[in-house]
Amino acid sequence: MPSATERAREVLENHGGTLRTGGALAAGIHLRTLYAMRDGGRIEQLARGLFRLAGLPPLGEPDLATVARRVPHAWRI
Repeated sequence: MPSATERAREVLENHGGTLRTGGALAAGIHLRTLYAMRDGGRIEQLARGLFRLAGLPPLGEPDLATVARRVPHAWRI
């Protein structure tokens, strides 16, 4: 059976490496696990309530990516 950290990593990978706190909680990931992963350098906190796997290539437009992830229906092209 995978550990809580392994399960959280799998969920993050399935969401493109970025996940909001609400999505993590809905997937059964405890806040304690997220914060332990952040403190251990496994994930980065991009903004309040927004986490990204560490080690991924840098974002070209980090501010745009943060806003788009936090407010997914705010963008129209």
